[in-house]
Amino acid sequence: MSGEMHNVACGAPVSSLPPHATAQWNAECRPLGKRQENLLAGVLRGVPLLGADGGAIPFREPDVRRFLRDFRSDCGRCDEERGLVNRLRPRVLDALVGAEARGRRGYVHGLPSGGIEALLRAAGRAALAPVVLRVVFGASTCVPLRALDYVLPAVGMAARLRAAPCPAPHLQVVLTSALGRHINELPADVVAREAELLVAGLDALLGHLAPVGSFGVYRDRPDAGTAERLARLAAGLTPAQRGRILDRLRGKGGAGGCEERTLRYAAAHALLHDHDGVPMALERGAPAPRDAVVIDVGGLQERHFHGVRAFFPPPPGTPGPGALVLSRHSVPPYTMARGGDIGLREFLDGADVSGSCLPGAVRHDLRHLWAHLGPDRLRALLADRGYATRPEHGVPTVTDGVRAGGNGVPAGAAG
Repeated sequence: MSGEMHNVACGAPVSSLPPHATAQWNAECRPLGKRQENLLAGVLRGVPLLGADGGAIPFREPDVRRFLRDFRSDCGRCDEERGLVNRLRPRVLDALVGAEARGRRGYVHGLPSGGIEALLRAAGRAALAPVVLRVVFGASTCVPLRALDYVLPAVGMAARLRAAPCPAPHLQVVLTSALGRHINELPADVVAREAELLVAGLDALLGHLAPVGSFGVYRDRPDAGTAERLARLAAGLTPAQRGRILDRLRGKGGAGGCEERTLRYAAAHALLHDHDGVPMALERGAPAPRDAVVIDVGGLQERHFHGVRAFFPPPPGTPGPGALVLSRHSVPPYTMARGGDIGLREFLDGADVSGSCLPGAVRHDLRHLWAHLGPDRLRALLADRGYATRPEHGVPTVTDGVRAGGNGVPAGAAG
């Protein structure tokens, strides 16, 4: 992303490799040993798999064993490296999707259908390369207060990885509001103001909860080349692929509207996640490490976009969609819930956050947020980072001082 970070390939199944590469794959990849299989099975047993229909199917013991027997590890080229991978992979996996991660405080739900192999390969490579936990936001005309909670599952993962102990992970938050605004034809000034507000809120939250230097908030800087790459991806779809993408994304997230807009929205996900094709600029925090293993963390709707990314050919020599862990968030963080919600700006203006009349999904997300950081403390942190107090209200609200503090307008895209 604009030279800031390059993804490490997370491996590909044998069936996805060209025929001439199969012999090399078999020579370099090894089956798991019995001890490794037992450790991994203990973590994966019962992890929910979520398909397109929304139903959660637990990964049952026979399925886990069958999968692990067929899985071949390509991590480590010497005995020392392979030993390190075997020792750390179960710990990494447990930190990401284990029982504690799926508990009430961890707020992790499960994996997208077909996403287990990518996660196992990423967990193995995490022993040998830096780990980036990536959370992506799309364009918004009214950022909900819930959006701040969207990053907390990744914060918990990072803490568990450090305690494992594993190499220190990095949390990367990506605001893609510029490209998303362009695709969904949203008002630029409104999206810019809301993106600025979200950046300040994320900086306050992560600055309090995450260790210094372990997070970075990025904003996209699309250029003419970005638009060309996006157009090529969308134009390369066959009629059958177009139909399947439209069926999968109908009414999902920001993919509403005309068919061409929905296809561009899907292509934007592939461009960002698989092609590393959206230029980014660091807005707050520290830069992500280079040559990192990237593991995406997103809400339940992200399984649909993860699924359609497979219809876009990946860059040569790289696998398809990478690792994705699904949190319990059922409403995207860039849209207000239809049954009622609280905006981040409303919160800063003193809105009641008791939420007794709010939809269940909103209440659950806010309850999770307050378990990590109460409303009074959050308002105080925002005030410390460039917000002033309205004399008539006695609560923090955004001021021009935030803009003067170097917070450029994040122009962001498809989340």
